[in-house]
Amino acid sequence: MVKLSGSSGENYAYLWEPGGQTTESIDVTATSDITYRLTVVDTVTGEQCLSAPFLLSVRPVFDINIEQMQLTCTNGDNDNGNTAMIQATASGASSAYHYFWDVRPIQIAPGDSSLAIGLKAHLWYFLRVKDDSGCIQTDSFFTTAYPNPDINILTDPDTAYIQNPYITFSFENLTADSIEVTNHFWDFGDDTPTSDFPTPRHLYTEEGTYNVFLTVFNPQACDTIFTKEVKVLPVKLQVPNILTPNGDGTNDVFEIVEAPPGEDDINPMFKEGSVSGKKPLSLYYKSTSLLIFNRQGRKVFESDDYQNDWKGEGLSDGVYFYVLKCVGFKSNEVYKGSITLVSGRNN
Repeated sequence: MVKLSGSSGENYAYLWEPGGQTTESIDVTATSDITYRLTVVDTVTGEQCLSAPFLLSVRPVFDINIEQMQLTCTNGDNDNGNTAMIQATASGASSAYHYFWDVRPIQIAPGDSSLAIGLKAHLWYFLRVKDDSGCIQTDSFFTTAYPNPDINILTDPDTAYIQNPYITFSFENLTADSIEVTNHFWDFGDDTPTSDFPTPRHLYTEEGTYNVFLTVFNPQACDTIFTKEVKVLPVKLQVPNILTPNGDGTNDVFEIVEAPPGEDDINPMFKEGSVSGKKPLSLYYKSTSLLIFNRQGRKVFESDDYQNDWKGEGLSDGVYFYVLKCVGFKSNEVYKGSITLVSGRNN
């Protein structure tokens, strides 16, 4: 837009051609060259003054193309997260163009103002370009980064117990077809040394909730951090005192499980849904063994690795006694008690 003005005067009237405007000055927006004339009339004397033709020249619009010449890592806090480069190229009727980036002077390439260097990813950068005629155009560019892998952290088990507080960690690269993981390390969240093993088995020595961090690197040495929460809980077992192996789904097996919060370790009768979860005893302790005795003290069942599978096979109804020995990381524990077998069998 250009502002054109005529001579000012108290009794003057104005006429612009083309357009027919009658104000002292006009704002002109033109897309091509145009010639203006102004007639000024003294409204008191009637005298007229006709201006010389005025050619308003319009410079053609020039094009700006911006291209990212080098990617960078996502983390702009690291040195390798400040390496993006973008190049601007203006083209049109002018013989030369001048580039002005909204960056620090040290981020302009020496001897080439069209190239901005040392930039971060995922930011907008703005540019002004001026041609030899003084015409200015603006543009902007959003920088991108090297792609990062998508990782899923796996734990076995999902929750550990203090008497067997080992968790094996692993991960799967969900983008393995396109983005390689070239290096990695684990931080287990408990102030122990990190590990670069692909599937480390870690020992937690205290109960608690831990945030585990996995740092992976892509081929350009860009790092991405993934996290997963794990828990190490105290152990409290719930041992049934009745066994009714009649196939109704309740108390069919002498099943020792984790006690729900607030319940005693001895529960008179298990019902479906009454336990917090049916898990193998090996999850709670490093090892377990079970002995079952009858009233006369004769051993009727023994297992050095009890799998929650005793059903009182071949035994008469009555009261039996168990001894469950548990070897744990913190201590060894022994559970003792009685179990009443009600099967309908009487030998």
